[in-house]
Amino acid sequence: MRFASPGYIFIFFAVLIAAFLYINFWDKKFFNAIVIFSQAKLLKANGLRLKEKLFKLLNILKYVAVILAIVAFARPQKGTVYERSNDRGIDIIMALDASTSMRSLDFRPLNRMEAAKKVTQDFIKERKYDRIGLIVFAGLAFTQCPLTTDKDSLVEFINNIQIGETGIDGTAIGSAIMTSVNRLKDSEAKSKIIILVTDGNNNTGEIDPITASQIAGEYNIKIYAIGVGSPEGAIYEVDDPFFGKREVRVAQEAINENILMEIAKNTGGAYFRAQDTKSFENIMKRIDKLEKYDIEVTQFTNYDELYKYFLIPAFILLLLIIILENTYLRKLP
Repeated sequence: MRFASPGYIFIFFAVLIAAFLYINFWDKKFFNAIVIFSQAKLLKANGLRLKEKLFKLLNILKYVAVILAIVAFARPQKGTVYERSNDRGIDIIMALDASTSMRSLDFRPLNRMEAAKKVTQDFIKERKYDRIGLIVFAGLAFTQCPLTTDKDSLVEFINNIQIGETGIDGTAIGSAIMTSVNRLKDSEAKSKIIILVTDGNNNTGEIDPITASQIAGEYNIKIYAIGVGSPEGAIYEVDDPFFGKREVRVAQEAINENILMEIAKNTGGAYFRAQDTKSFENIMKRIDKLEKYDIEVTQFTNYDELYKYFLIPAFILLLLIIILENTYLRKLP
């Protein structure tokens, strides 16, 4: 908060000093002049009458009203800082696998999907000036969120991803790449990238991943492919009719790393393997460092006037004082 007319603050302190002197010296002197009783209990029994107490309170309220008015005249303002980028950032599409195999618990204490959500959300929060979109895929791919700078909304979209929400299970990597390309191909950003996160091998879809990656390369779209999952296989929680809930390790179709490497190579990107949450986080940090460039940012502040929050109470107090002085307290008996 700031004051647009700070000169009034000196008057504020002058009034405070006057109030202090009044309450601690003159006011005490006034009451000391009252008839002294030989026994304190007589004074306590007699007490100050209600009107006398209100009259004393009224004097204090006058100072409060004046102080509020002075603060209002000083024009307190609350500033909101805005930043505007004078350059386009990087356009990024996050393509996340939501097939049923992402339920695997080998990324303890999270499953693969929850780990993917966490690290991508952390990545997004660091990309302040970039536009980022979200593609979710399994047996088919669809746009969950188009390119946006609204990071809070995007993080919420990621938080709401459910495994199997596409309705068709499988791993359509080629479809995921093409859906991402369609979101990026008309972008004028200096750099356009797809971060592809999957734990399976392409086994469905209308286009194969290699062809899709070649099309991405023609549009100067770079792909960073991340294969997630432990080499030992997936771990799932099952309901055993005899032993209750227990965990079993299942040998699943291995990630086709050769295809993911070729996808990345065709676009000038890179392939990474995430075997646990920590390695996943480190991979996203590496991508974050690889895709950086300086952006000129203009910062400006918009100020909102707050004087009314002080002036209105001051007016109400002064009105109350005038009414009481001319009615109930007009003449003390």
